[in-house]
Amino acid sequence: MKILLMLVMSGSAFAAGDGHGGPMDLIAPAVNLSILLGFLAYKLKGPASNFFSGKSASVSEMMERASVKAKEAEMMMQMQSKKMEGANEEISKIESDVDSEISKFKTAYESEVQERIRKMKEEAGLKIEAEKKELLDELNSTLLDQVIAKTKATLKNDNTLNENATKGIVEGIK
Repeated sequence: MKILLMLVMSGSAFAAGDGHGGPMDLIAPAVNLSILLGFLAYKLKGPASNFFSGKSASVSEMMERASVKAKEAEMMMQMQSKKMEGANEEISKIESDVDSEISKFKTAYESEVQERIRKMKEEAGLKIEAEKKELLDELNSTLLDQVIAKTKATLKNDNTLNENATKGIVEGIK
């Protein structure tokens, strides 16, 4: 550092000539400048080299990452295009599955409705039979009541029949 300072100072001293200058007066400042530039080149050669090699390495890493990202993007694009190609097949498969499900549901529903109709007919037939039996029982009961009432009336009006019935009952009890 001291050497650099001395060189810079000596250059100033050479440059402060008597005011009548010629081309020879520029030799000393040119020497000073060349020494300064040489010294700066010598001192800055390593850091500049490191700076530029670091920048070169970072740019090459960035290019490699960009290349990897580009390949990944291309692969993703290919995968998406394959999915898009398979989408039509998937749609047709889903449509066929839906159609088959609809037909299964339709047949199951129709068979269920037919079964319900059959059961309702059976229940209606059983209900009609039960009502018919009930009405017949009621009719038989009414008929029996009328026959008994007529028999009682006949027995009350005819004394001979009344006596015969009484004898028959008494004999039946013994």
